[in-house]
Order: sequence, then structure tokens, then C-alpha cells
Amino acid sequence: MWTGTRPGLWLGATAATAPAVPGRVPTALTELPAPSGTAHGPAPAADTGADTDTGAARPPQGLLGPPPGLVLPGGRPCHVPGTAYSASWVSGAALPPGADTVLITYTDVCVTAASISTQGFGMVEYRPARNALTGRARPFTAPGGLPFQQNLGSPVFAAGHLYLFAAVCDAHGFGACAGGRVALARVRADPAAWRDPAAYEYRTAAGWTRDAFQAAGVVPGAAPYAVHVADYARLGRGLVMIEQTGLGGRYRLWRAAAPEGPWRPAGEGTVGCSGGTGLDQCRALIGHPGLSTRGALLLSYYDPADDHVRVRAVPW
Repeated sequence: MWTGTRPGLWLGATAATAPAVPGRVPTALTELPAPSGTAHGPAPAADTGADTDTGAARPPQGLLGPPPGLVLPGGRPCHVPGTAYSASWVSGAALPPGADTVLITYTDVCVTAASISTQGFGMVEYRPARNALTGRARPFTAPGGLPFQQNLGSPVFAAGHLYLFAAVCDAHGFGACAGGRVALARVRADPAAWRDPAAYEYRTAAGWTRDAFQAAGVVPGAAPYAVHVADYARLGRGLVMIEQTGLGGRYRLWRAAAPEGPWRPAGEGTVGCSGGTGLDQCRALIGHPGLSTRGALLLSYYDPADDHVRVRAVPW
């Protein structure tokens, strides 16, 4: 993978395709050309290879164009070659009931060598049959940085609503999170609603509120650097949350029948990451319902040791 002119997995979101067979890792991935409806315009023909390598001639092409309006502290534009850049990072995807699209959620970030400032949350609908993006919207923006409750991802459709999760580490230890919160938001499962910031509700201990700052944690004893939630109901597992608890690849699994919970422990482990320093460490622990089986959760992650995305089968 690439980060500008050097290896890595940071600059923005790319997309690749390959046959999906449960229990098997797709290795011959073909990069999708930049979809119509992006700021990129037509992309050159994609290279094909394991681990989504795209050859030395060019870096991967972005799925989402650089977001406008992001700033550095002090208000300067977040675009300083070699020092700072803006990007839209995908935070999850889900199939809306009865639709022929994939709803992709993303966060707009200003990245420097020392910090990542999340300044927007948005979503866009991807139509695979046309390789097109439509309906892009950013319900939440804040040049100074979003409150964590609106730094959303892991979309899940259930009971007529779109549910989204957010996580924050409140107490940092040495390379690990010692304590934090996982918050839950919801909005009606309708494009007009999920594009409207006033339509969102946040889970509290007593029910739901429109005030994001009143959101309560829904996972007892949470200690997240990041979380990823997906629906494994077809495998009899319900909702599964992967909670990354350390920069060295430590994680915990949680399961629930509904987004509100109760969330119960379902295992823990460590993926085989090594190398990396600062912000460039083990990350992007993502579960894949389409590749998982009744016997194992297939979990992908980024390993900075060789700048590759790897996949591990974790027995349920």
C-alpha cells in the first residue's frame, strides 16, 4: 500500500474487488477505478496482485476525493506538502434494506506527523452496478475537531433505524487503553434522515436524547482505541464488536443481539503486528461477515512491519 510517496495505509480510501468465498482470504485483488461522482475523474486501468499491490508506476487511486475546508490549528488550510494533508477515511459500510446500494460512512481528517484531527463525519451511497457514488453528505463538521460522539462508523441497519458507533479512550496506558467509552447513535433508516444532523439520537442510560454530549457508554468496562461492529446474524452470532485495546494488536470481542446491547464478552487475542512507531502502528482491525464462517471470524488488520493488510481466522 502507499502513503503519498512512501509505503503505508494512511492517505485515503481505496477499493478493490475479488471473489468472496467464506473461509478463504481473497488474495488476487483488483483495484476499482475511481467511481463516477468523485472529484478524481477517470482513473487509469488498475493493476492486479495480492494484498492490493498496484505496482510501482503509481499509487492506488482514492475512492473518495480529498475533503474541502479542513484546517490546521490556527486556521491554515490542512494542505502542506510533506507535512499535513486532508483525507476521507472510510469508517464502515452496510447494505440498506431493499436497496441496490452500499452505504459507506467516513470521517474527514487532517493528518500531520504528530496528530489526527477528525473534523467531519459523512456518508455516501455506492452503486456497484454503475461504479458510482451518489448522495454524499456530511451531517457533522467542526474545524476544531468533532466531539467523539459524532465521530461515527460501523453502520448497522436494524428495526427501521441506522445505528452507528463511536469510541474514545479516556485513560491511556503504555501502548494500551486503560479505560474509555463506546457510544451509540441512531437515525431513521431513510436517506433524508441520515443526511439531517438534527435527526440523530444518542443512547443514554435511560433511553435516547438529541444531545450528543449526554451519550452514555454501551459497553461495560470498555477500553477502546477503536471499534468495528458488523452483523453476523446469518452465522448465528448476532452483532459482533471488535475492540482494539492496544497499539500492539490486542483486541477483545463482544457480542449482542441488538445495537443497544447488552454487550457481553466473547473472547480476546492479539493479531501478529510488529514494527511501526508513533501513529504508524497496528490498526484497522475489521471483521468481515461475508468471509467469516460458523467456525471462525475472519479479521483483517494492517501490519506496519511490511505495510500489508493481513487476515486472521479467529475461532468463535
